[in-house]
Order: sequence, then structure tokens, then C-alpha cells
Amino acid sequence: MLFRGRFTTMLDKICSASEKLFMRYGIKSITMDDVAKDLGISKKTIYQYVSDKDDLVRKTITLHVQAMDVLCKKVTENEENAILQILKIADLMISMHKEMNQSLLFDLKKYHPETYCSFTDHREKTIIKELTDNIQLGIEQGIYRKEINMAVTTGFYMVLVEACLDTNLQALSSLSFGEKYNYLIDYHMNAICTPLGLQFLKEFKSKSTFQIQ
Repeated sequence: MLFRGRFTTMLDKICSASEKLFMRYGIKSITMDDVAKDLGISKKTIYQYVSDKDDLVRKTITLHVQAMDVLCKKVTENEENAILQILKIADLMISMHKEMNQSLLFDLKKYHPETYCSFTDHREKTIIKELTDNIQLGIEQGIYRKEINMAVTTGFYMVLVEACLDTNLQALSSLSFGEKYNYLIDYHMNAICTPLGLQFLKEFKSKSTFQIQ
């Protein structure tokens, strides 16, 4: 849960409760009554902050995205090594999706298409920006190859992320999100790392207690 310990207003509390319920049960099955019951407040109170369920979903997803952006930014600000940035952000992604009901994105796309489009547009722009910065950093550090085609590499990465999120993709249906994302990271690292980068990755994995979940 991304909101835990973060909310300071009633809207934050409402969105935190909604996020928890959406993550566990999906969006379609959750009613405004469910959110009110979880919070121990009346629906009338909730409607002081959101106009309807669609508005609740939009505000919950918006705050969720903002919280995720903050967490990723902290990683890039506090970790100087480009490879470790990727590994730590991957760990965040996998931890988050462990709690996510598989129907959540389907429900979002089908029943709240405007919010879904905003969410996916933001995700794509954010990932491409973060990945571009990360690749440039890795090249400067000598652990990523200099001849990388930035547009193609970031484009392929986005396609692989979408494949990890697509629960209807039969070729990968036997794998959990974490397993798919781990393969994505290995695939990406082997594609862009120099021999020095691959050696660093190998040594880090053999010595560190840190593991992608």
C-alpha cells in the first residue's frame, strides 16, 4: 500500500481506504458503501469529497501515481549506481503488484476509461523519462553500452512492462507478475550492460542480501 502513513486530509484517508479495497478486490465489486464501512463513516461524508464512484477512482489513482512517483524519485536520488536504481525500482514494482487483484487494471480500463488513459499515459511518460535518465547515467558510469538506441530501448522496455501487466497473455499465463518482471530486468540488463556492468551485476547478486521479490 502506497498511502500508508502518508494521508493528512480526509480525502487522503478516503483514497487510502479505496486503494486498499481496489487492490484486494478489484474496482467493479467495490461500492461506496464498502468504502464508508471500511472507514467507519457515512456515504454522505464521502460525497463531500468526491462526486461519485468514477471521481473516487480518478482521485485514488491520481494519488496512487503521485505516491509511486515519490518512491521512485527517492530511489534515483539516493542511489548513485544506475544498475542498482533499476533493481530497487523493480523491487518496488513487484512489491506493489503482490497486493493487486488481477482484475484491477481490467476494471479500470472497462469502467473508468478516462482514468485508465490518464494512468497509462503518465506511466509511459514517467517510465521513459526515468529509463532515459538511467541509461544516460549508466553510459557515463561505463556500465551500459554507449551505442544504445535510446528510443528503441525504452520502447521495447515499455512493451515488456505491458506484457508483464497483461493477465490475458497465454504465453506467460503460468508466471506471476514478479516472475515476469524478474525476467524483464534480466533481459534488459543483458541487452544494455557492458562487460563491466554484467560483472558488477553478477558480483552484486552473489554478495548482497538484497533480492528482487
